[in-house]
Amino acid sequence: MVLAAVVVLLMPDWTGTGIARPLWLFALPIALGIVGAVVALRTRHPGWALTSAIWGFALIQIVVVVITLVSGP
Repeated sequence: MVLAAVVVLLMPDWTGTGIARPLWLFALPIALGIVGAVVALRTRHPGWALTSAIWGFALIQIVVVVITLVSGP
């Protein structure tokens, strides 16, 4: 879950260069959330599995909202 958050922090253009990020970078937090959910299910922790899956999907939405609020449309 921490790794997915770190990946999301790499998404914004902190330097202001305007170079677009690769599309696979947007799928990485979701993939990490699913991997975390699978690992949690294998260790029989369904609550952590659900949390990890939701976290992976929610991070993308959170970063979009924050960037829109900070930078404008």
